[in-house]
Amino acid sequence: MSATVTIPLDSSARSQAALKPGLSLAGQLGARVRLVSVVPREADSTERKALLQSILAARGLNDAQVEVVVHASVTDGLMQAMSAEPDSPLVMSTHARGAVGEAVVGSVAGHVLRQSRRPLLLAGPDLSEEWTGPIRTVLICLDGSPLSEAVLPSAVAFARSIGADVRLIQVLKPSFGHGGPGADSGEWVYLRRMADHMPEKYGVQANWDVLHGKDVARAVVEYSALIQGAVIAMTTHGRTGLQRVIMGSFAREVVHSARSPVLVLRPDENGNA
Repeated sequence: MSATVTIPLDSSARSQAALKPGLSLAGQLGARVRLVSVVPREADSTERKALLQSILAARGLNDAQVEVVVHASVTDGLMQAMSAEPDSPLVMSTHARGAVGEAVVGSVAGHVLRQSRRPLLLAGPDLSEEWTGPIRTVLICLDGSPLSEAVLPSAVAFARSIGADVRLIQVLKPSFGHGGPGADSGEWVYLRRMADHMPEKYGVQANWDVLHGKDVARAVVEYSALIQGAVIAMTTHGRTGLQRVIMGSFAREVVHSARSPVLVLRPDENGNA
């Protein structure tokens, strides 16, 4: 991974939620921190730069990079800044209004996913104040589909770069009328097979866990909250970013409700990472 972690910020306190996972990731990578902000007018640059520098100074990060881009479009300005560091991990917050937000950072996150093939680490509106780094476990959400599995290369590379454990998870809704001694083992076949292939295919060992719940997103969110230093990893629908996603509103609800950061990736039209 890049020697720089990019964290887009605006003037809102909400956008600063990305700092906790972003700084944790940078520390684990031994990477430089780069704060990027977009303003509509050149006259706003000095004030915004001073704000970013004060945020860094409050955290003792006097050697971090601050970049203010002047552009009428926040999304286009951010994409312009990203082009200078194409391999830089990107860590953003999402706005509290709506599933991934409709204003400022939220809508920008959706646009970035549609226009970029890089994974995006999101700090949702419910990111816990108690969440702290280092990132120790990457929980990869699978459902048996090629689309969900498209996140594996990026999620594994992310985990390996910071020395985090990999854990595959799948949520099954309760089924009635077919129990018996072999029911549980039957449920586990898919994840166990995936985990068994991880060393050969990706060079890592992976744990796995089958979760149960009528609300799939809630099951993932509650499970991740029990694991210190967890990050949830998943794909989004290839065409519409975070607005329509695998398993209906699954990724949207996870991002909105998760008390852990969420690593999201938009596969290409063929479901490839």
